[in-house]
Amino acid sequence: MHTFSVITVCYNEVGNIKKTLDSIVYQTFTDYELIVVDGGSTDGTKEIIEQYAQYLAWWCSEPDKGIYNAMNKGVTHATGEYVIFINAGDFLFDKKVLENVYKSGMKTDVIEGHTIRTDKMIRLKPIYEDLFERLFADNISHQSSFTRRELLLKHPFDEKYKIVADWKFWLETLIIENKTYSFIDLNVSCFDMNGISFTQIELRENEREQVCQELFPPHMTKLIHSYNRAYHLALVKYAVYLNEHSHKGYEIVRKIAKRMVKIVKHLE
Repeated sequence: MHTFSVITVCYNEVGNIKKTLDSIVYQTFTDYELIVVDGGSTDGTKEIIEQYAQYLAWWCSEPDKGIYNAMNKGVTHATGEYVIFINAGDFLFDKKVLENVYKSGMKTDVIEGHTIRTDKMIRLKPIYEDLFERLFADNISHQSSFTRRELLLKHPFDEKYKIVADWKFWLETLIIENKTYSFIDLNVSCFDMNGISFTQIELRENEREQVCQELFPPHMTKLIHSYNRAYHLALVKYAVYLNEHSHKGYEIVRKIAKRMVKIVKHLE
């Protein structure tokens, strides 16, 4: 059994797949396996993957039922103690990521490090000390998280969701089952901000509502909605501050707030 299983999911990513795979195969830490699940690409992605055959523990190029179906498929072929998903377009921060994570001790069920935005090359810092609060205001980046394989086998991603199956997984394991979580001060991955969950916000919020109804009793769902409204109110107060100190900043937040109001009204 390897220490890490690195799983890459892709479909028609000819312009990105090489950068992603290079960031993995040049790691200084070698006790890992690389698994690639390609959804039957027709743009040359498959041919590039074939060039990395010597590095691959398992790979396929065949139609699948979506990203979470592909991720689940990858997990079934994994043997590592911990699994990380570095999908096409994302890449490990540097060649010592796996080595540094291993040296950190790895004592919890989920280990998360920093994620870097590829468009601005800045950290997406988790600013919430409480994990429950963080999950409902934000999410945990699977690109920068190492998860015990046994959890992913016990709780495969729910494939009926297109965007939030990983969010549901975190709720099931870290909140409901109280599995252990730790954050390490290491840059782990660079994240492609063009992913579906960042470009289809309304769908993401609708699916989150479905997950809440599925996992929590009605009275708790109401409390969650109350929290979300309070969180949005805090943004409004921030917008007032910006209006007094930065007109440009205010205009940006105002546009974001209008979008959020539409989402909240839809949920209600």
